Amino acid sequence: MKILLIYVLLAALTLSMIVTVDILGGESLVGSLRSLDHVFATTTLQEGICIAIFVSLPLINVLTGAYKRSRR
Repeated sequence: MKILLIYVLLAALTLSMIVTVDILGGESLVGSLRSLDHVFATTTLQEGICIAIFVSLPLINVLTGAYKRSRR
């Protein structure tokens, strides 16, 4: 579960850095978050599937590790 927490923390830090750079560049907070929304709105189905797979990999890793430990 620690690794899952690390992934969530890194994702939050990345999002905050992106928003901070946009705000320092003169864009509003709402505009910065809207630009992030537009990036994901233009993805195709195949790209969305790849994103979902890579986002779920840490969760799968944690679950398989817990399953292996419970079998011992």
